[in-house]
Amino acid sequence: MVDFTLSARQQELREIARDYAINTVMPRAAASDRIPEPDQSFDWELVRESSRLGLRTLSVPKDYGGEGADVMTLSMVGENIAYGDLGVAVAFDQTWKIMTMIFNLTTEAQRQRWMPVVMDDDTCLLAAAATEPTSGSDTILPYDGAGGGIRMTAEKKGDRWVLNGTKRYISNGGLAKVIYVMARADLSKPPSQSMVGFLLTSDTPGYECTEVWDKLGQRAVQNGTLEFNNVEIPEEDVVGEPGNALAEIGALLTRFGSNIQAGATVLGVAQRAHDVTLQYARQRVQGGKPIIEHQIQAKRLARMQMLLESARYYLWYSGWTATQGKTDARAASLCKVFASESALTVTQEAFELWAATGYMKKNPIEKLLRDALSFIHSDGTNDVLSLKASRLLDEFGPNDPRYSKRVEEAAAGL
Repeated sequence: MVDFTLSARQQELREIARDYAINTVMPRAAASDRIPEPDQSFDWELVRESSRLGLRTLSVPKDYGGEGADVMTLSMVGENIAYGDLGVAVAFDQTWKIMTMIFNLTTEAQRQRWMPVVMDDDTCLLAAAATEPTSGSDTILPYDGAGGGIRMTAEKKGDRWVLNGTKRYISNGGLAKVIYVMARADLSKPPSQSMVGFLLTSDTPGYECTEVWDKLGQRAVQNGTLEFNNVEIPEEDVVGEPGNALAEIGALLTRFGSNIQAGATVLGVAQRAHDVTLQYARQRVQGGKPIIEHQIQAKRLARMQMLLESARYYLWYSGWTATQGKTDARAASLCKVFASESALTVTQEAFELWAATGYMKKNPIEKLLRDALSFIHSDGTNDVLSLKASRLLDEFGPNDPRYSKRVEEAAAGL
């Protein structure tokens, strides 16, 4: 039986995150959104405050000084931070995901070496460097031919690996102090046999963030181009099994909760759009009465609420399966698709209700709409995640009670 009753600690963390979002993140992020230079918009004070509250290190196990939060808790907290700003929530969500992956794929010796780097610096964020100028979705829905996928190379030289290549659009790019990066050890072999994962720090020689992208939304966080020029990584910083990083990134997206948490963050944007629109509809008078008393707008608000609640329960179900150690891989992908598409619909409906007033930068809706748009493609494009999930659709044959002989005949043209 699925039980969504929140523990006392989950309720406490939700309130901490909501208070942080409204009173600390929201006013600062609104200012960041208006800064034209994308490499100047990130506010490090937000990270320091999150460290003080214990939010930055939520996914770190308690034995190492963190909260030890599960996927469902991380999703809930991420949604509430995103209520204040999606970009800020993404900065933390990326950090949580990579920490979770590190703890599932590293040895104890590696954890003992890397955790002080993360825990002792209250501004330490993490990033995962996978996307490249010519490779993105073909890593998530793997094209397993030697000519496809990631092109960054990792050449083994003695007890060290030498990385060369470019990563692009990386969340926390230029901000992260610890980076997980994937490269190919042998371009003549398919990605499933040649991908290797590494950990490095941002001060590693040969590593550089060469561009911070100017974006439509999520302007309070950076997406960077990362260059690796003869970057040397010791053997001891190889993550997981060499050659198996493609499967490991797949586990990050599903079993370790990446898609679930991503869907939750963009839902926070939609919840904020709903809330400010509900207030506006009650206070804005048109036709002699508040907008909410007009049937078309009342229906619009009810359907916005329907999408929010449906998406949230789908995310929570997916998070619950991950917490139980029995991740529903299909739901883990599709809940992000549904949440992001629902969030976009909700913000568009809010935009419609606000009309021309919503188009003005002085008002909150246009920013929320810009932010919501980003998650149609972020953390795996919705088209690709849907195709990935389609491979997991149920199959049943003549001995299954669901099987229809008439359907079989119709398919045969009879």
